[in-house]
Amino acid sequence: MTVDSKSLIFSKLSDDSDVSSFACSDSKDLEDFLRNDAKTRQHEKISTTYLVHSGNDLIGFFSLSMGCITSDSVKKMSLEIENPPYKYPALLLARMATNDGLRGQGIGREMLKHVFAIAFRLTEQVGCRFVKVDAKRDPKTIRFYENYGGFIKITQNSETIQMAVDLNKISDEENSIRI
Repeated sequence: MTVDSKSLIFSKLSDDSDVSSFACSDSKDLEDFLRNDAKTRQHEKISTTYLVHSGNDLIGFFSLSMGCITSDSVKKMSLEIENPPYKYPALLLARMATNDGLRGQGIGREMLKHVFAIAFRLTEQVGCRFVKVDAKRDPKTIRFYENYGGFIKITQNSETIQMAVDLNKISDEENSIRI
């Protein structure tokens, strides 16, 4: 199936959303989250999940939560900020996945654009300086976030690499999506 990234439909997960067709064999935990936990997490106000459709086909999703990064992490990003707070507010891209067989068609890049659009809209209401992600320690995943989102590695553990991007470094042109 070939997907036209300009015709993607983004919607918030609802109780009526059918997610049973979503398959992510590369990461069964992402598939499991969408099928078994996303609605509960949304009801509990822990995360909000957005679905991505092409026509009637569910082709991707991402979940967002609030988070923060420390001043030490900001220093690792080579940012000099006067009188820095101990922690900075950040939008956490908690999960993101594209359906099997559809990777490499620009769907992930479009989802990132949507995440940034949400982040910029959020900054009009509350403080939010960064978008961060705890990326799996997979070279392809890391390159994706570096190349398409401008994310910079800030910390790591045995399973993930925390990456962040400064919203002040993203131009208005890059943030052309308005939701």
